[in-house]
Amino acid sequence: MKKSHHHHKKHYDQQLRYFEQEFSHLSRYHLSPWQKSYVERARKFMLHKDFKNKKFLDIATGSGYMAIEMAKKGLNVVACDLSPTSINNLKKIKKKVKLENLKLVLCYAEDIPLPSNSVDYISANAILEHIPDENKAIIEWMRILKKGGRLYITVPLKFKYIWPFFWPVNYIHDRRIGHLRRYDLNDLQDKFNLTVKKVFYTGHLIKVFGVLTGMIFRSANFEELLEKIDKKYENNAYGASNISVVFEK
Repeated sequence: MKKSHHHHKKHYDQQLRYFEQEFSHLSRYHLSPWQKSYVERARKFMLHKDFKNKKFLDIATGSGYMAIEMAKKGLNVVACDLSPTSINNLKKIKKKVKLENLKLVLCYAEDIPLPSNSVDYISANAILEHIPDENKAIIEWMRILKKGGRLYITVPLKFKYIWPFFWPVNYIHDRRIGHLRRYDLNDLQDKFNLTVKKVFYTGHLIKVFGVLTGMIFRSANFEELLEKIDKKYENNAYGASNISVVFEK
């Protein structure tokens, strides 16, 4: 374990425990409505017209939905994660779906074994806020991304955009899931210093309420309806809980 990783060992151990538990329930591959939206946005706003055979890196791939869907579209995908359970689940899915163009790597998000300027697209969904040394991660991602390449990042949005009534709930959620910080567009622009191609805001209040209600009664149609409502407000920061940005290097 490298020095900086060793220094943050307690944080990483907690993270691993939480996400290993999360991923251990994923026995079959299934795209939920919000995951479909993320993939659709990536296709529409991140990929160039001639994306076939281009190199795509999915950082902290988790359930692997983005990596799998991009591999299905014909991109050469590398999916990396710190969770052995995540990587093992994906190995099974890869075999089942017969995706030769999907490579799986167990590694830290700040220490990815890929050459410099080797990747056309990077997806980093819900990872930057978990990393103690975020600058180290950003430098590493920028090293790997080609000039003209695109980065699609999603992070939790700063509390000032969330209705104060929900601050305690979000604060507890942050602690439980291991969020170390939240961001807004200015923060991301300052940190990455890249050209902004597109900005979305997701996880609006109505959806959060719906998710809580959905814990009581679950239905696919209900989830799809919530996703449609959330999409309607994707240009609206206020009342959202996440920000997604497509950057170009």
